[in-house]
Amino acid sequence: MADIRIVWNADLLVGDWRLAGHVLDTDRELVTAIAIALFTHRTAEIEDEIPDGSADRRGWWGDAEAQEVHGGWPIGSRLWLIAREKQTEETRQRAEEYIHEAMAQFLDLGAVSAYDLTVDWFAHERLGAVITLYRGPQHSIEIRFETLWDQILEAA
Repeated sequence: MADIRIVWNADLLVGDWRLAGHVLDTDRELVTAIAIALFTHRTAEIEDEIPDGSADRRGWWGDAEAQEVHGGWPIGSRLWLIAREKQTEETRQRAEEYIHEAMAQFLDLGAVSAYDLTVDWFAHERLGAVITLYRGPQHSIEIRFETLWDQILEAA
């Protein structure tokens, strides 16, 4: 069974299910999985500095034993950790690192054969990411998150 396609509205910072006629659209489910992997909060590592100074490492409680319970991996990304960071090259590099970390599971499972990632400040306080997914002989899929910074701040 395929995943339901979620369409993201960057201006409203919300997602909604898309219909295909009278049924839920299951097209481009890989894009939905990538969006979930990037914009849900992965549990912070012990050494991570929490932006609000608290001890709340966030994440999903099931991540603690995901491998043992269901053969899974931690859900989400640590992008939320840079929500209060300044617009610097170091912040951009951390965003890129956190995206690579979230994308690793897609390579490990064979959902993609490779991907290209570009993360850059494309305007004042506007961090964006472009991910091009490769799936062997199939057509590549390009995903643009031009409001990446806004989505990180909203989720924080």
